[in-house]
Amino acid sequence: MSYNHVNSRYEKRDKRRKTNIVLNTLIGIVAVLILVIGSQLIFGGSGAEKTAKYNEPPDIKLANQENSNEEATADKEKEQEKSEQSADEKDKKTEDEENAEESSDPSAEETTPEDPFEQATITQGEPGSGVVETIENPGWEPVGTSQSGPHSANYDKDSQDWAEMTKALSYATGIPESEMIIWFLGNNGGPNDAVGTISPKDKSAKYKVYITFVENKGWKPTKIEKLN
Repeated sequence: MSYNHVNSRYEKRDKRRKTNIVLNTLIGIVAVLILVIGSQLIFGGSGAEKTAKYNEPPDIKLANQENSNEEATADKEKEQEKSEQSADEKDKKTEDEENAEESSDPSAEETTPEDPFEQATITQGEPGSGVVETIENPGWEPVGTSQSGPHSANYDKDSQDWAEMTKALSYATGIPESEMIIWFLGNNGGPNDAVGTISPKDKSAKYKVYITFVENKGWKPTKIEKLN
């Protein structure tokens, strides 16, 4: 074998080796490029979405916030309106109930006329008798009672009779019970006849009031004497 033949074969082998190195290098570069581009596509897209999400225009955020605030304010106003309406209905119901109780409660009705002497017959008293005038009124009625059955007057100040007799004295004279001074209240000769001496708190007048008990109806005024 000659030298030239050996040298030629060596050169071919060397060229093939260099060619393989170049090809492997190119394949490696292509693979790296593919990895880089693929990673950019994968992670870059996610990052773009995040950027777009966090870089939302401020005017859109502000509009969303204003809409939320307006909805919250509207809901609050509706709740307040419902609460006020409920309170108004409750107050009206309470007022109606009070009015109904007052109209159905006999004790709430006025038992004394505006002018207790409107239908009265007034007679001048005798000189020196201490009586200025005598007043009798055919319109007087019994003032009502919670007592029933046989009756005998009880002059104890804590008794039901005392309360009902006081009411009759007020009814006859027109003096409110809270503004009345009772100088005397006692028996007038029978178990169901009484007499009371009263005046208003300012002591501008003094009256002697005769009353009698009507069974199951209460005490009824029969005569008033206006005293000196």
